[in-house]
Amino acid sequence: MIPIPQELSRNRVLDSRQAAEMCGFSLPHFRRLYRNGRVPKPIQLGERKLGWQAGTLIDFLDEKRAS
Repeated sequence: MIPIPQELSRNRVLDSRQAAEMCGFSLPHFRRLYRNGRVPKPIQLGERKLGWQAGTLIDFLDEKRAS
């Protein structure tokens, strides 16, 4: 198996469920945080589909832990 380069992993786009799981939140709680601007802004993937870059969430979690 070929390892995935780190920069490619950081650019991977996660859906809401995956993003919530990565952050350790339930999906409803993650959605509340998103609506209140308390998680990074998503990428618009479609008319009703949002996604979050893994690297953006990693940086968000690192910053949150440092606080």
